[in-house]
Amino acid sequence: MNALIFSQSAIFRLQQLATHYYHHTGVRHKLANEDGILELLQFSSLETNRNVRNAYDAFVNELNKRQIDALTKKGVSLRLPLQAAASISQVMRG
Repeated sequence: MNALIFSQSAIFRLQQLATHYYHHTGVRHKLANEDGILELLQFSSLETNRNVRNAYDAFVNELNKRQIDALTKKGVSLRLPLQAAASISQVMRG
């Protein structure tokens, strides 16, 4: 099994995400194991709370293509950060 490897800044952002998610929902996710990380990412990608969304976007912005591909292979559907999605939609409109 290929372990997920993140940079120090991505780990910091992941910890921030876990904290914001916990404060909003009361649900803790164990970041010490892969299942806890994957579950946090899956649930937080759907969250509408602004603090959680901002923390999620900050984490996703730290990822490189290899990390995104690895998460996708593990069944995590990553949501594009809001700013990136808005930029892409503006470009597509012309």
